[in-house]
Amino acid sequence: MTPIDYPLLLASLAIDLTLLFLLAYVFFYRRHKRRDVFVAITLINVTLYVLGGALGTFTISLGVGFALFSVISIFRLRSDTLGWNEIGYLLVALAMGLDLGLPAYDLPVQTTYAVILVAAVFVVDSPLVLRKGINQQFVLITDFIEIDKELLKSKVEAQLGSPVKSIKVRNVTTVPPTMKLEIES
Repeated sequence: MTPIDYPLLLASLAIDLTLLFLLAYVFFYRRHKRRDVFVAITLINVTLYVLGGALGTFTISLGVGFALFSVISIFRLRSDTLGWNEIGYLLVALAMGLDLGLPAYDLPVQTTYAVILVAAVFVVDSPLVLRKGINQQFVLITDFIEIDKELLKSKVEAQLGSPVKSIKVRNVTTVPPTMKLEIES
């Protein structure tokens, strides 16, 4: 068992929490206004930081780290409500928590990796890089079946009360008659 270096622990925790504030609150919450995902990003990061620190006091193999990360990746498989943006933020929070929680290398190196992660989020999700379009994408489940594309489009537009750019049929059920559609408007 490795003894804990408390000044290093407090320094890496301060860096993690500062970068987490930028990632979760400044970049994510202020842009996307999803309190539930903000809480998840924050708590998952802090949890992994603590787990990383606890695991780092023991001699472990790299395989344990990959196993931990693969178990956590189940979030995507079990989550229908989170979109790709939220999953991206969660992944960065996971990596940052593990990076700063495991005392495997020097604090400046850990900090550099964590800053790279947060900087990537800042650049990639910035409205200045990719402007948010006014397109809406959602799933619609109808109580009818229509195979003619033009009739389907007119029925969906009448139901929504607005024009539709594209419709993708994802599933059709005959009893009861329903269609699962991906709509872009």
